[in-house]
Amino acid sequence: MDSFNSSGPLKSSHSFDVADSLSPDAPAAPSSSAQPAAQQTLVAERAPLTFRRQLSLSALWLGTNAISAALLPIVLPIQILLFIAPGAVGDVRQAEYLGWISALGAVVALVVPPLVGARSDRTTLRMGRRRPYILVGVVIAVAGAWALAQADDLNSLTISFLVLQLGFNVTVGAYQGLLPDLTPERQRGAASGYMGLMTILGNVGSLALAGALLANVTLTNAGDVSGRAAIIHGSAIFYFATAAVMALTAVVTVVWTPETPFSAVGVAALRPQPRGLGRLERGLQSLRTLWLEPWKSHNFTWVFLTRGFVMLGLTLFLTFIEYYFANVVHVTNFVSATAWVAGLALVGAILSALTLGILSDHMNRALLVGVSTALMALPAMAFVVLPGRIPLWPLGLVFGLGYGAYTSVDWALAVDALPQQANAGKDLGIWSAASTLPAILAPALGGAVIALVDAIYHQTALGYQVIFALAALFLALGAVFVSFIRGDQPARAAQTAARPRRPGLGWRLAGASHGGQARGFLRFWPIWERIYGFFLPSVEIPNAPHNVIHVHFGRYRGQPITLPDGTHIARGAYIIDLHFNNRKLGAASRTEGPFGLTRLIADDLGALGVWASEPGSPAARSEAVRGMTLIGRAAPRIGFTIRKRPVTVGAWFDRFYMQGLMAIYNPDGLRRLQRGTTYGAYPVEVWMSRAELLRRYGDLTPQPPLPEGEGEPAE
Repeated sequence: MDSFNSSGPLKSSHSFDVADSLSPDAPAAPSSSAQPAAQQTLVAERAPLTFRRQLSLSALWLGTNAISAALLPIVLPIQILLFIAPGAVGDVRQAEYLGWISALGAVVALVVPPLVGARSDRTTLRMGRRRPYILVGVVIAVAGAWALAQADDLNSLTISFLVLQLGFNVTVGAYQGLLPDLTPERQRGAASGYMGLMTILGNVGSLALAGALLANVTLTNAGDVSGRAAIIHGSAIFYFATAAVMALTAVVTVVWTPETPFSAVGVAALRPQPRGLGRLERGLQSLRTLWLEPWKSHNFTWVFLTRGFVMLGLTLFLTFIEYYFANVVHVTNFVSATAWVAGLALVGAILSALTLGILSDHMNRALLVGVSTALMALPAMAFVVLPGRIPLWPLGLVFGLGYGAYTSVDWALAVDALPQQANAGKDLGIWSAASTLPAILAPALGGAVIALVDAIYHQTALGYQVIFALAALFLALGAVFVSFIRGDQPARAAQTAARPRRPGLGWRLAGASHGGQARGFLRFWPIWERIYGFFLPSVEIPNAPHNVIHVHFGRYRGQPITLPDGTHIARGAYIIDLHFNNRKLGAASRTEGPFGLTRLIADDLGALGVWASEPGSPAARSEAVRGMTLIGRAAPRIGFTIRKRPVTVGAWFDRFYMQGLMAIYNPDGLRRLQRGTTYGAYPVEVWMSRAELLRRYGDLTPQPPLPEGEGEPAE
């Protein structure tokens, strides 16, 4: 019995269903003829993604992560043992070289993706804009992996690694532009979830394979013949196997993800060139467009900084964790320990990735990023404060839950912040620098920290602890920076709000619910109504002619607000929360049209106004009236002010519960949810000050609220 309610953890909803025919729908989107040619091409490609298309579109993320996930944490550090300080593990020289070779590879990753992305944005080949570069990049990467498997000295190891990096980043530079080209806006969170799931599966396979192939390498045999043979054999199999996976998933993505060729007209629309400019001026203008334009976007800048600091912390953590187990915790089988922690983390990541990616289409993605980053910072700090004293499995799982949540929404948050969707390849290439810059800085920083601490304190183990403390700090900063990201742009929010959505399978299974009869999973809703009414009881309005509204008296617990007439509602203010008597309103809706229902509600508000004007009544003590509704377009007609709520987990549950009540009590049942944009809309708050209530509905001159303690309703 609470559809206007806002005072408890879950709310209900028949609420202002009367608004449907009283207010016009949102304006239609502009016609395609009014859009630039480039945008027309992109819009035409964004058909809804089926399950199969989601899988084929995201498949290559599995391949790219299979070849890269274990490379820096496990395989490359092990290969370095063959050429630098053989017999030692985690030696200062090994750590320094690992830092610098990682930094060299990251330079390639910093420069290549934006250039490839910008080039692919303007490619007009029949095969499409992105797929030709994906194929070229995969061929180069496979060649680099083959060369790494054959490396027999430090120089060949370095060159082969850079070739692999070049191919990898040509692939990613084009591939990360393919996803926004083909993903509808309303499916970005889901696509990000599939991408996160494939990323995690690639990580799981990569780390599990590396851990199994190199498990025989230990602190005691790393320098002898058996250890060297295990390193050579295990690393070669790893490179061959992961290169094959990358090639196979590239075929799946390229073959089963068709692109619409981009026309020369579309390219010209993306790249207008003012007349009269010389070649030098045009070149400088292109450079400014490539590197400087995205930074004029507030959200893009903060998304970049958030990802940069998160990846800085992650890279420090992952690059040196193997040497940490060897030098700080003194684990004999340090390779298996690294793979074990990584595997636990990825189990936690699998649990959170796809679910939160899909959920992020319905809530604040920046909030999810902040929470997930904080979860990753906690285990990193535990490695510093309590090294070796906490079991690995809870640390790995907590880190994994945060990592899975982060990967599931990271890409969607970045696409939301792109300055121009038509330049997605170029701008996402720049965004990817938020990963590659930390890849340059983190290994170099880590190597420098270890060398400095060893020089001053002669304790290599202490240096690794300092690295993990820095990792926790950078992750925490990422959680802070994400709070500066502003909400969705009004135009995009309006388009999303105006788009009808089809109820999911669970709702359709409860489709027989209507007219007060619950079916399917909605049978629990009336039970919850009774439980809720027991803990937060509402009362009838005296002399209300129709009894469609009940009220609950309580304290306001939100942030202070000021209503249009100047009434200030502070935290702790005494207010009236409105609840619909859903059975009464549902019965009335069978005979009354929208205008009739509005009249019933207004009549009961008139009784409330009279009650609020009676000295000594509990309603006279209130400062305002508040309700919550799924459909509030008619609320201003009867005196209310609409106030949007932030999209949070609580708001998602409110919407779910209120939609269930609408399906139960409305005579049209589930069909009512499918009408217009009701399904998928979030509840809004409606407010009316006591003064406005009395002005519109009271019989007496407005009086100030009663002093504290007077007119208190009996408990």
